[in-house]
Amino acid sequence: MKMIRQMGMEIPSIRRGSLRIASNKLTLQRSFFKLPTPFGTFDNGLQEYQVKKVVNVSPSKMFEIVSDVSRYKEFVPFVENSYISSKDASGLPTAAGLRVGWKQFDEEFQCKLRCQQDVSVIAESMSISVFDSLYTKWNLKEVKNVGTTSSCEVTLDLKYSFKNPLYNTVSSLFSDQVSKIMINAFEERAVATKIKERLKF
Repeated sequence: MKMIRQMGMEIPSIRRGSLRIASNKLTLQRSFFKLPTPFGTFDNGLQEYQVKKVVNVSPSKMFEIVSDVSRYKEFVPFVENSYISSKDASGLPTAAGLRVGWKQFDEEFQCKLRCQQDVSVIAESMSISVFDSLYTKWNLKEVKNVGTTSSCEVTLDLKYSFKNPLYNTVSSLFSDQVSKIMINAFEERAVATKIKERLKF
């Protein structure tokens, strides 16, 4: 496990799985301590981050990975347990739960989901003791390639605020790294699944 040092803190950079993928261009937008920037806002403790990356899988495959919250525990760093608690008539999840652990932090919470097939997944917290709010949105857009294959432009929007103002200040020091870790974990999972499916034929 590789450790990253920032402001006297050790932040883990974790990658589950052994698959290595050539890195595509990743764009990260962030806000920081209420400074006026074109990248976002930091108001009343609310932190907003946006990560964009093109991955070599179709939007439908990426949607399959992102919407299946029950499998997050298998590949997403810091997720100790995950499950889906309800689905709609089409079988898409509408509510799910996660248990996240890192050092002294151990929190379990439920979230409501809004899924648009092959287009987006939105998760909003329903019950969290340590956060005032937690919101994530995955947008998936097809990128046409030469030939018959297609890639997917993934945009991850993350918004959150802690109840404790000190946590907001400290978390802002390493949230960039966590955002990158998250999107890379989903990319690795999607590509690994794609390769396994091809090997079956």
